[in-house]
Amino acid sequence: MSRPSNFNQIHPNQAIAICTREQAEQLVNYDHHVVNVNGRLGVMLTHEWMPVEEHAGPFVLTVVFHHAEKHPRAPEEIQSIVDKLNFQVRGQPR
Repeated sequence: MSRPSNFNQIHPNQAIAICTREQAEQLVNYDHHVVNVNGRLGVMLTHEWMPVEEHAGPFVLTVVFHHAEKHPRAPEEIQSIVDKLNFQVRGQPR
């Protein structure tokens, strides 16, 4: 199984979390929408999952913490899903 390009790479100013297929199916259409992660506004990147029906996983959600002001906010039901994810940020133990 090939891994997505962002798997196991946490760059400065971003966070990543592993999603279930069910979560990914709910998040995938909100690529480049703003969510709150650990008190910081960031932009979700989900385009690597498209089309989600053909993506084998893992579903690695990347949130970048720059240029959030240029993107629309995700709906509350999407934020609720994001709130349940276990994000890792650079410098945190995994």
